[in-house]
Amino acid sequence: MISFGKRLYTKYTYYRIVYKKRIKEWTILCGLLIGIGLLLMYSMRTPTTSTGNTVQVASLRKNEGAATVTFWGRTGNHMFEYSTLIGIAKRNNVTPVLVEGTGLWDCFDLPIKMGKKSDFEDSRILTEYRPGYYTPRVTKLDPKEKSYIQGYLQSFKYFEDVKSELLNKHFIFKPQYANKAREFIADVRKKLNKERAVTIGVHVRRGDLVRQNRKGYAIPQIPYFYRAMNYFRRKYNDVLFIICTNDYHWSMDNLDDGPDIYYSPYYSASLNGYLDLAILGSMDHMIMSAGSFSWWAGYLTGGTVVYFHGYPRENTVMGNTTNKPDYYPPNWVPL
Repeated sequence: MISFGKRLYTKYTYYRIVYKKRIKEWTILCGLLIGIGLLLMYSMRTPTTSTGNTVQVASLRKNEGAATVTFWGRTGNHMFEYSTLIGIAKRNNVTPVLVEGTGLWDCFDLPIKMGKKSDFEDSRILTEYRPGYYTPRVTKLDPKEKSYIQGYLQSFKYFEDVKSELLNKHFIFKPQYANKAREFIADVRKKLNKERAVTIGVHVRRGDLVRQNRKGYAIPQIPYFYRAMNYFRRKYNDVLFIICTNDYHWSMDNLDDGPDIYYSPYYSASLNGYLDLAILGSMDHMIMSAGSFSWWAGYLTGGTVVYFHGYPRENTVMGNTTNKPDYYPPNWVPL
């Protein structure tokens, strides 16, 4: 016969094993429930960009026409791509959404919504002919399909009919840039006694473009900037030039330092260039350098834009992929 002590020990061992098993099962179940809860919370939360900006999510129906775009390059390139998306979507009465990340969220208060890449898995892909050429077939979307637009899309013709919407609704600088630019310009006006002067932004881009000269990135030389500034001096009695550059020392050594000129000190402290773009875009008029960043600084002013006629240089990679009548608006002034 089994003694009472042995029976008690056997029962104790049995219940201990069962208890441990139940604890393990409950732990697994609780873990699953917590995981499901977290997934639900994550799926319902408002998405954020890499720097914490909240964005809205678009809920696209199966047969709802929508379009998105690839983002290649940097700020100026992204502005071309974004603007083309807005212009083409408006032209075809489809919903524009973003499915790729862009630093434009960090610079502007964009009103566009984020979509899901899964919505565009079977989408129609439209690709440009060349980066600086207007490609009409890219602009023709099916109003019941999802369309993915690819390319650098560097032509104002894609979005000229929505220019006012872009300037007044989409490319609104975030307060940290808009306020700083406004304060800086006001301080410069006061310092140089130019409260009533017509303001002209001057963008001097060197650095990386100097190294890519062979590709066709023709760099405006010193005489170009003198001619451009004199163009505005002849046109207006009282002017104020604010120079923004990624080569501060070259500009100080080679360009004027007269009573109507002031140099922005911010580029080196703002490597993404957003503050420079806000300053230049707040000017009345613009003297461009080369590149898409400079192009957009001019476009944002809404005034007279002077550009270097030698960019891009002919018979080069850039020259062969850019059609100047598609790239430069007809009312801009070549020098």
